[in-house]
Order: sequence, then C-alpha cells, then structure tokens
Amino acid sequence: MSKIAFFDIDGTLFWPGIGIPDSAKRAVDQLIKNGHKAVICTGRSRGMVPESYFHMGFHGVICGAGTYVEYEGNVLHHDQMTNDEIKKVIEWGRKEKVGIILEGDENGYYDSKNCDETYKTMRKKTEHNCETILQPLEEAVYIPKWTYHYLKPEKKYEIEEILGNRYTGIYHEPEDAVEFMPAGINKATGIACILENCGIGREDAYAFGDSVNDMEMIRYVKYGVAMGNAVPELLKEAPYKTARADEDGIALALKKFELI
Repeated sequence: MSKIAFFDIDGTLFWPGIGIPDSAKRAVDQLIKNGHKAVICTGRSRGMVPESYFHMGFHGVICGAGTYVEYEGNVLHHDQMTNDEIKKVIEWGRKEKVGIILEGDENGYYDSKNCDETYKTMRKKTEHNCETILQPLEEAVYIPKWTYHYLKPEKKYEIEEILGNRYTGIYHEPEDAVEFMPAGINKATGIACILENCGIGREDAYAFGDSVNDMEMIRYVKYGVAMGNAVPELLKEAPYKTARADEDGIALALKKFELI
C-alpha cells in the first residue's frame, strides 16, 4: 500500500548555503519510485517556493502553512486576504515600525520605505533562500498570509483584534518574527485535505519538520518526525527524530521507516 510523506522546506528539505542536499533529493526520488506519495508542506507562500522544487516529482504542495493546498494538479483549498485587510496590515506594521513581508501566490513583497539595515539584511537573505526578488508592498496581489519581523510577540494581539481575529500569529523565536495566517488553518488542515482526496489514512502518513508551525502536522500524522535542528518545542513533542537537515536527516529517516 502506498504511504504518503509531507516535507517542510526551510530547515527540513532546505539548508542555508546548501539548498536541498543531494541525499535528500535522491531519497525523495527513490520514495516516489517506490510507489509512495511525496508532498511539500511549507510555511512559504507559493510565490516564494523556487520553480525548480515543483519539478522534483512531488505529487502535491501545501503552501502558506495550509493556506494553499494542491494535489495532483487540483487546487483543494485556497485562502486570500481582502484588499482592506492588506491595507490594515501595512498601515499598522508601519506605525509599529516593524519589518513587513507579504507572502503571495505569485511573489513576496517588502516595504521599500523601510530603510532599517537589519530589515534590508533579512530581505536579502529571504530573496537568496527563496530564489526570488521581492516586490514593493504597493504591488501586492493574491496574499494569503504575512510576517512581521522584529514585532514583540505580545503586540500581535493588537493586529489580530483589528482584523476581527480572522488571523492568528505564531512567534518564531530564532527569526524574531511573527507569522500570521487565517485562524484555524495550519499544516495539519492542509494534510487532512490531501488525505481525504487521495484516500490514504493518517496511519500511513509521515511528516518531517523543524519549526513551531510544524507542530500541528507532527501531532496529526502517525509518524511525526522532528529534524535534529528542530526547535526545542518540536523535539519534545515529536514521537520520532532524525539527524539535521544538512546531515542527511531526510534520507536516514526514510531508510529507517523502510520507505526507501
């Protein structure tokens, strides 16, 4: 029987300075050749995933931490912010003097009026890792989610309330950033959507992640795997663990589960 594996990108499939390790590429390719299903499950919006990733044979993608779900060419779920919501996010972020990144279906967008050097450095790092060029906020279209950089975690409740609590922020301590997405949407809801569509049960599902926004999917599937470089909360929660992303963690785990 076919199994299905869901892979986060940053810190899981992807490692800064390396990209996707060759061992992970070979492992995913062998997984697919063995008759199993492979799905990207990332916090990145679709517009911030390099085009080359879509040519690796994956059967589907979950982008924007569950805001966009596609399987075998069919879009199963798709969230988008209204223009009024986008305007409020920009205005409030500028008032608070934080770094704004809108994450869209076609591209990512940055605040060209923000001249803070730390923000500029973060933007360049994002462009490098995502293999893209961010566009000005004023050009933003088709936005499912956004991130505020350098926002104090306790301040996130203000913008949540302004937007009628339709969005929920998750604090990423290593990046000092708060990632916002539609309330009730996460990677697990995206996985549930695909499992229902493909007819594979949770008992035959595997998920690999390293960050706090991977918590729900690690809990949801039977085989939740934390990378060796995962944040402490995920390492504590995950029933299975593997090596770091840059130390062949994906290949080692797939071999351990006898999927390759």
